[in-house]
Amino acid sequence: AVLVTQKMGAEMDKAALQQGRFQPITARKWVSAGARYLCWVRPDEPLPDACGRTKHLAHHGGFAFLFHGLEEPDTDQRDRYFAIVAEPVLARGERASSVDPDIVRCTTSLPFNLMETPRGHSTAQLEKLLELARRERWALVRHLLAEYPHFAAEKDAKGITLLHICAERNIMDAELLTSLKDHGSEWESTDDLGRTPESLASRSFRALARTIWGLSPDLFEDPEGWFRFWDRNANGVLEPEELGHALASAYHCDDVAVQWVKSYVNVNHRSGVDQANVLGPRGLLHMLQTSEEFAGLRQKRKPPLFLGRDGPLRDSDHVCLLHLEEQLERLRGEYGWQAGKPAPRQALPLPLPAPSPEGSADPEERMRTARGILGFTFEQTRGLSGHAWRGGFRIDFAGQQGLDDGGLTKAWAAEIAFALWGDNVLFDARPPGVFFKPDDVEALPLDGVQVPSVDIYSWTGRFVAYALYQRCLVDCRLCAWVFRFLSRAGSPRHFFHSRFATPEWDDSHEGEDSMLADLASLDHTVANNLWRVRHEMSEEDLRWLDFTCAGVELEPGGGDRQVTGADKAVYVRLFCTFLLKQRCQTNLQAFVTGFFDVLPARLLQGVPEEGVLRLLAGRAEVSDLQLSELEAIVVPAGLVPTKLRDHPKLREAARWFFQSVRAGDHAFRTRLLEFWLGVGRLPLAGVATLRPRPRLQIMVQADGPRGVKRIASWQEDRLPEGHTCGNELWLALPESYAQLHEKLHLAVENFEAGFALR
Repeated sequence: AVLVTQKMGAEMDKAALQQGRFQPITARKWVSAGARYLCWVRPDEPLPDACGRTKHLAHHGGFAFLFHGLEEPDTDQRDRYFAIVAEPVLARGERASSVDPDIVRCTTSLPFNLMETPRGHSTAQLEKLLELARRERWALVRHLLAEYPHFAAEKDAKGITLLHICAERNIMDAELLTSLKDHGSEWESTDDLGRTPESLASRSFRALARTIWGLSPDLFEDPEGWFRFWDRNANGVLEPEELGHALASAYHCDDVAVQWVKSYVNVNHRSGVDQANVLGPRGLLHMLQTSEEFAGLRQKRKPPLFLGRDGPLRDSDHVCLLHLEEQLERLRGEYGWQAGKPAPRQALPLPLPAPSPEGSADPEERMRTARGILGFTFEQTRGLSGHAWRGGFRIDFAGQQGLDDGGLTKAWAAEIAFALWGDNVLFDARPPGVFFKPDDVEALPLDGVQVPSVDIYSWTGRFVAYALYQRCLVDCRLCAWVFRFLSRAGSPRHFFHSRFATPEWDDSHEGEDSMLADLASLDHTVANNLWRVRHEMSEEDLRWLDFTCAGVELEPGGGDRQVTGADKAVYVRLFCTFLLKQRCQTNLQAFVTGFFDVLPARLLQGVPEEGVLRLLAGRAEVSDLQLSELEAIVVPAGLVPTKLRDHPKLREAARWFFQSVRAGDHAFRTRLLEFWLGVGRLPLAGVATLRPRPRLQIMVQADGPRGVKRIASWQEDRLPEGHTCGNELWLALPESYAQLHEKLHLAVENFEAGFALR
């Protein structure tokens, strides 16, 4: 073997200096040549080259020399390292046999001879090392590893490393693992079967190895440690950038998947997450464990980023919505409205056609009737001020005599919602709901008359505000984008001022993700497609696209301009801006104006952007937990007669009633709520916010000091009745659970009116 000289880079100097490996030179010949410090370079030791890239610079080892002090720079560029090679590097025409080993020894000035290792010796030694590890002869393993430290990173013919074997045998030896790590062993090394040390290791080994390699703890095995590791600034919050890196690392993402994760964070956690929101019962960790999207990410699939469904509300969001409910309650009180009481005297009477019976089998007839109600309502209220709307209306359906104690208003709101959003005549269908017609549609048919579209959409804004004001739960099918826009329009910083105003989204990845999230609240399918245009499509795919949307040029000459990788971000931004802000701007603004005519914009400050939609829609699912909450409100405080609420017969009837409700499917539970409360869903803010409080009246009277008996007009064969104005359900005293169950289901499944008349 001989020595080959190479120039040392500053990074190599720095690495060895930091490890304290340079020793003073005492050999006279080297000192006289100007060398001052010496360092041994281990075989295949990874060190930075002159460009700063880590490489194995000396396969057989070598020597590094400094020609200056340890704290001084290499100003003369004299520092060198001498790599040992098996054969000399010969000059042109020089023969190997002419080089004498003694001459080599003398010319290098080394105090010992260097001999070439026999061919195949290194492979045999590596196999010996791995076999000793399999037999768990760890003293011998350490001895060979000290002799051949580069074996820490070497693979055998099957791609197996010493670390694979340590992981498989659960060797909890921190000193040995640290030595492997220091000598270049890779935690992500893959054998021919695709196995990594991590996949072979136990949970305890993984935890130890991750600590030694400086890697993140496993998210699912040690979530608290995972959070602490990624909370780099130790402020108790994973900022969006930290969270994106943390999730990408946890799921071993490729480049496109990394961008998917970062977009997910920008869309869903743009304020970051604290530890409670990660580890809590409804936190991020629970979502990751149950999410189909992240399960697909583990399988190296890129699921759609936008799913077109509502995300969970945070506890802080619930607090804000409850505060909005309280503000609305005070506002109603200022105009004389009280829950469960008749409409105040100043309420304007609204004479209207009778609605279709509940459960009408003819949808066309139902729509004709609902449109008639909408037409009569529109003509009577289109010119009213916001003050008059807050004063409210007393609903009078033709042929139905009675007072509007709230139930008629609920039925009216349901009919208006069906007339507006039950088909595509007045609004355009979108995947998650409906949206306004384009601005070039100037008139719409309403009950046989062409009405300016801006008038209809302005009136729709007033109706939506009034439904919120009157606590009416309706099937509001407007896209979530309408309510995001409404929330921003009501904020001190107005969303935009003209058709071509500068968009609010930052020109950054975060801003782009926010823009696509807004588009997803209008049409999640288009939003997912644009994300793929931005991050996945090749140049070959992009050339099939031009700068148009639905036949409209996004810029002058856009039909003749192909999309390329260089301008795809511009294309995505123009596409989003057109759909969200330009195509329906006038009609959308008319809706917002109408809404704020009825309710002041200040009410929405601090409310989640889709909070109004959530309050209007309520909870479509009626779960066992919600039924338990409803039962806790009704029993005993809502049992009537009040003086008999603690009687065993009434408690037994109430228990049978809720047992029967729980036995019903989703359709039955929904119909029961319509029968009892006037609407087939529960308030988003919780059952406790129902007003008036639900009551269950068992139709009995006192019989002596301790007994009860049925009221004469309410014998056991009489069906239950729902009185939605007061949220009351009247029930004959049952003889058995079976009798109550039969009568309740018969009444609920066949009722024809969502309210009772008095």
